[in-house]
Amino acid sequence: MIRWICRSGSVLILVLLAGCAQFGTLTAQRPTPQHIAHLLAHQQYGQALAALQNIPAGTPDAATLRVMRLQAQAQAERYEQQQLEAAHREERAGNWRHAEKTLRDALGRYPGAPLRSALDTLHERRVRRIQEIDRDLLVAWGQWLNTALPAREELKRIAPFSLLDQLRIKQLEFERQNAAEGLTACGRDALRADHLSEASRCLTLAQQLQDTPAVRQALGQLAEKSADRARQEALEKQRSLEEALRRRQADLRNLVQDAIANGEWQQARVSLTKLMALDKGNQELARLKRALDEAVAVRIQQLLDQGNMLYREGKIQKAKDVWDAVLALDPEQQQARANVQRAQRVLNKLRELQEQSAKPAPPTPSSAPPPVH
Repeated sequence: MIRWICRSGSVLILVLLAGCAQFGTLTAQRPTPQHIAHLLAHQQYGQALAALQNIPAGTPDAATLRVMRLQAQAQAERYEQQQLEAAHREERAGNWRHAEKTLRDALGRYPGAPLRSALDTLHERRVRRIQEIDRDLLVAWGQWLNTALPAREELKRIAPFSLLDQLRIKQLEFERQNAAEGLTACGRDALRADHLSEASRCLTLAQQLQDTPAVRQALGQLAEKSADRARQEALEKQRSLEEALRRRQADLRNLVQDAIANGEWQQARVSLTKLMALDKGNQELARLKRALDEAVAVRIQQLLDQGNMLYREGKIQKAKDVWDAVLALDPEQQQARANVQRAQRVLNKLRELQEQSAKPAPPTPSSAPPPVH
């Protein structure tokens, strides 16, 4: 009887617990504005957004909850940005653990991808920085050993040396071997990562401490990689120069064509001269130059004829301007130069005549006034 009551009681408890769980699920599926406001006040943005993800149409205060969902999303993104900036400030100040704690706490409140990515990236940078510090310490220790051991050996030859001093030398020799092995491993790791300058620093010091076949082999690999990189950099530099040359040639070609299209013959000749200097021996450009010279000669003759016509019409200044345009195309054009000089003399003479005509005429002698009595 007692066992039956216990079994019945257990079943009843299980039923009640299931009902509570079901009730909790139902209530969780139906958030209230008060509950959401509580979560937002405590910056629990992840929980708030999860609760607001699905709002049934018949839910009381559905419109209010939708507004709160919009606000929660905006607040969450603002919080995320603030925490990212705070973590960056901590990292720049060297407070790596504080930066990591900031991101972990933020992830607990709003588990977004940017925060997770920032935490992973911070961890990678922290590991790299630790490795850099360890490597710097190893190099510093190797450099000290490289100086201390010869000094100890010299001291041994010129000063009394106790058993303790001999033990110290043995200890330093043991540490030199360990440092050389560590520097060799450091150099190999740097080689695999293509950090050639770091590999050179570690391997060169390792060889100074202990010249082993492993160090020599790694230095040989370093020399090969350095040569390959130098060749690659030279090729990339050459390609960059060639690409810059092609762009410059294309720009000059466009300038030449635009100037020809606009009848700007002098600009066309200047640009073409620059282009031919960059692409010597180009027959296409040579043909273009001959055609351009012919076009310029035709234009010069047209301007000479136009200037002569204006000069005959008495339009001296306009004629001079036209002949000046000829000299702009060909400064060595003798006929245009002579015409300009002639026109200038005429203009000077006309200016003198105008100035003389503008002067007031001298007063004519008048009869003397009658004497005053």
